[in-house]
Amino acid sequence: MNPMTIAVLGERISLDDVRAAVNGQAVVERFDSAQDARDYLRAHPEIDIPLILLHAECVDVSTALPLLYAEPRLADTPNIVITDDSAHHDLSDVIDSGLLQALILTPSSPEIFAWFITSDVASWMQRRGLRPIAVAPADAAARDRQHPHANLLRMLEMNEDELTQVFIDGIDEALDPRPRIFLPAGVRLTREDQDVEGVFVLIQGRVALSRVTATGSLRLHHGSTGRVVGLLSLARQKDAYFTATTTTPCEVILLSIEQLERAMLLKPELSASLAVSAIRGLSQRLVHSEELRIERNELTVKLQHEQERLIATLDELQETRAELVSKARFATLGELSAGVAHELNNPVAALRSAADYLGADVERLLGSYPDGERLAAVGKGVMERQPMSTSQERAARRELERVTGDPELAFRLVAAGVTDARLASSLSPDDVSAVEAAASIAMAARNIGTASQRIQDLVRSLRSYARPEREAASDVDLNESLDDTLALVAHRLHGIEVERRYCEHPIVRAHPPQLGQSWTNLLVNAADALEGSGKIVVVTSRPDPRTLRVEVIDNGPGIPADLTARIFEPRFTTKQGTVRYGMGLGLSLTRSLVERNGGTIAVRSEPGHTVFTVELPAASTTEDEK
Repeated sequence: MNPMTIAVLGERISLDDVRAAVNGQAVVERFDSAQDARDYLRAHPEIDIPLILLHAECVDVSTALPLLYAEPRLADTPNIVITDDSAHHDLSDVIDSGLLQALILTPSSPEIFAWFITSDVASWMQRRGLRPIAVAPADAAARDRQHPHANLLRMLEMNEDELTQVFIDGIDEALDPRPRIFLPAGVRLTREDQDVEGVFVLIQGRVALSRVTATGSLRLHHGSTGRVVGLLSLARQKDAYFTATTTTPCEVILLSIEQLERAMLLKPELSASLAVSAIRGLSQRLVHSEELRIERNELTVKLQHEQERLIATLDELQETRAELVSKARFATLGELSAGVAHELNNPVAALRSAADYLGADVERLLGSYPDGERLAAVGKGVMERQPMSTSQERAARRELERVTGDPELAFRLVAAGVTDARLASSLSPDDVSAVEAAASIAMAARNIGTASQRIQDLVRSLRSYARPEREAASDVDLNESLDDTLALVAHRLHGIEVERRYCEHPIVRAHPPQLGQSWTNLLVNAADALEGSGKIVVVTSRPDPRTLRVEVIDNGPGIPADLTARIFEPRFTTKQGTVRYGMGLGLSLTRSLVERNGGTIAVRSEPGHTVFTVELPAASTTEDEK
């Protein structure tokens, strides 16, 4: 055993009182500061310090204790802080850090001071496996007591087997040796909600506690039972709260209430061992309860995370379902479109043929009348003339008025489609009626032909648009693909000016229906933003030999900057909280379709100018599909 030195910090602590308490079994040294004590310890590695005494009026405890315990050799050394003050407000730091172990008022007698010192030194020695010094009695009269001193703190330091043996020895001494009872597993020592008439001292084996609840039988772990079964029910003076059941073969001692009471009268130290046993049982149950609470909180957090994950998964499933519904709707629309196109094709073809024959017949019929050659020329001119703007019509009227000198005649001729100045100069007022009739017939024939051609173009676009997606990729003229889509969505573009700026030979290899869906979505999106007035510009270009670009530009209000990054997310929309528009396709689907064809899509927007840009590989740089 190394020599022991008790460290004293503070002039107001009597070294003689400390030396008298330890009775020469330890050296007592006074130090001016905590740093001096550390320096002394480092200079004397052969000594141990079993106790540190500090006086609060002489030493700054909040500074001294952290400095002392920074020395590893003092990690398990107890301390006693002596004070003259009955209240302290300056010790929160050392309590929070767990450094302050004992705070006492200046002892009223040397006996009490000696008891404080020797009990701490004895505990320190016992923890190290050393034979402890004798603990001084707390007062002079205690020296004359006949029964042994029951040291509660010493018992708290015993392990469970040692404490049980002390209790059994005391019982056997007080009541004569008690018979041992050997039980198999499954025997109930106490029963839930029934009287407890005594206690069982568990010498060997294991016992578990259980209680029936609304959700079933609840079993506590074995560590919370303790060695004295039934003690807590006796303390509560109530029926047993748990059923105690042996879970292994057990050796026990049975004590009735009367026997236990007599034993404690004869051996007062048994009260301390019972108290320690109760404290340990309650501590173990409290620790287990807190562990269960921590586990419950951890499970709650995990369940919350799992709930959040499930909610996110449900949202994704709902989005996927809505997307599938949109695709199914579009597939159904494609089938209906194909059927309508087929039904319209034959009557429209017949109408177009009739219009062609009607024009030829009118020309031949007019030629058979007097002055028919001139009327036939009028009809032919009307049939071949390009549509005139309002400004062109005004210019034509001024020219004919200059030739004929008659404003009304000029107006009638231009309205009939006659703009040739030589022809107008050769007509008399009587000839104008016949010319107007011939022009009207020719205009009607032309309108029939134009309308039937328009219907045929729509049917062709509809049939191309409604092809199934499994159709193989082919060379696609972007200009024609855009024109077809513009024809189909023309009803959505009323009041909106559409401008086309096409480059030459914009050929890509792609799936025509998928491109058609993409153009439809972008054009309808632009039309919705314009709300019936404004301008859409459709541009095709070739920024480099390998790439073709399509831009759909509108002069609408634009997309807010904080929403631009989300515009291609599934089911995201800025349209009054709805989740779909047009034919049920979103911009996320447009991006998917563009990417399937090897392209990319981007958007840039500001108030008055929004541009969706699609870039696709040119046909010459794309490998043919196998």
